[in-house]
Amino acid sequence: MPIIPNFPQSLLQEHMRWHHANHYNDPSQLPPGYGLNFLQFHRQFINKVYQWYNGQGLDPQLVAGWQGVPEAIRNTPCYNQQAEARVLYNPQSFASADQLGLFLEQSNLHGCIHQEAARIFGEPYLNDFDIAPQSTMFYNIHGMIDQWYRNWERATGNARAAGNKPAAGSARGRSGRSAGSAERLTAKTKRGNVSGAAQAPKGPLRSGPQSTPAQPFIKGAARPGIHLYSKKPGAGRNRKP
Repeated sequence: MPIIPNFPQSLLQEHMRWHHANHYNDPSQLPPGYGLNFLQFHRQFINKVYQWYNGQGLDPQLVAGWQGVPEAIRNTPCYNQQAEARVLYNPQSFASADQLGLFLEQSNLHGCIHQEAARIFGEPYLNDFDIAPQSTMFYNIHGMIDQWYRNWERATGNARAAGNKPAAGSARGRSGRSAGSAERLTAKTKRGNVSGAAQAPKGPLRSGPQSTPAQPFIKGAARPGIHLYSKKPGAGRNRKP
């Protein structure tokens, strides 16, 4: 299991506090502003972790964002491929970053990825937001989600206003150039040992068939599966961060 050694308790507590303070049992009841808060918090959080991680002599590729959702996850019952198609191929259909963030939660894309990555790759930490940031796979997932956010920024002309600097662990793009600073980290750091450090398989750069039409979000369209908000904080370790 790829657990990051000596992970700072302060960062673990920061992530846990955010989720405890922003917990909702029903994703259809998320308030306006939640989506933007979700995207912005996780962007700044993973960049804080990358800055710390860079100084530990650990392998930066282990925490690089996935280029796409692995097919093993995409083919599960809870994964909403129509929702994925809208995010990938029609990001400008979201009027705001808040709308995008809400969609990622209400369509169950975020929750399903955590749930199925935990099951398929044997990574139970991903099911509990109290400890999920200790797993390298957390950054594979959230680095990819942050890239979806950046794609929306570029598509809607918000990239300059947002200071469009890729996260340090972002995945490579089609050109082969790193979308983040993983290659620069490789040059600066030596490889270290991460417990169970086999990297999770990466999916395609753009998941799903190219011909899949983008679909508008329909309330209640999330596929069957365990939702991100299935349990209240403190109710047991089975929550999606």
